Order: sequence, then C-alpha cells, then structure tokens
Amino acid sequence: MKYLKSFFENTKLKNFEIEDIINCIENKGYIFTEIVKDQRDHNPDKPLRPLSVDDDGLITVDFDGGEAEVELSKVSKVEF
Repeated sequence: MKYLKSFFENTKLKNFEIEDIINCIENKGYIFTEIVKDQRDHNPDKPLRPLSVDDDGLITVDFDGGEAEVELSKVSKVEF
C-alpha cells in the first residue's frame, strides 16, 4: 500500500484550467509544455507566451516568431 501511495504522489498531474491561462495572458506570463503541435524541435524548458485560449482548451502560443498550438492538458507549468 505504501508503494501505491508513493506512486500516485510522484505521478500527480498538473491540472490547469482555462482561467489559469487567461490570467497568464493578462499578466504577460509564460507556460511550459512537453508537446507543441506540429513542432518536433521544441525544448520543454523553453517558456512559451500564450496569445489566446479557446473554450476547448486549445492554446495559441508565440513560437519562434510564429504561432503554434498547445493543448491545455499538456501544460506542465504556468508562470506569471
């Protein structure tokens, strides 16, 4: 049982909501993610500035001067 508890504590998912991303946009913050759609060369330690978020949780981010998309469920960290 101790192992099972430890496993779940170490694998907790970061559950961010659309409101978190809206606050991040308003405060000119950054998000971090492992996966950016259609971008294979993304460094997960590189902060991305969110530009907008839709009701389905799809976030448009500034990616090297262009735009790319990140799913809300893939966001690992929000800073603002």
